[in-house]
Amino acid sequence: MTLRVVLAQCALESLQGVLNQRIAEQVDQYITGLAIEPEEQGWPLVGELKGYRCLRPPGGWFRIVYRVGLGEVEVVLVSVGQTHWVGERDVRALARTLFSERLLR
Repeated sequence: MTLRVVLAQCALESLQGVLNQRIAEQVDQYITGLAIEPEEQGWPLVGELKGYRCLRPPGGWFRIVYRVGLGEVEVVLVSVGQTHWVGERDVRALARTLFSERLLR
């Protein structure tokens, strides 16, 4: 079953700000790929972000935070840059901030 993929405003703005065309194309491919079996991709987040999943491709320079709903996948955050443990904490902190400001449901 194919789900509809929608981007939150924050994710769309992040994606439009990517200057490296090759990375932008990779991010777009992964976002499009979330339409098929999104629960099998990424890993579930915990705590305040329970219900969201985070996808980071092997060796990738980006992370995609998304939530699977009825008939759709909502991409809420796209973070581009070198990812490592500190970056993961930064992404989670940003997602928590968006959640607390009610920019995420």
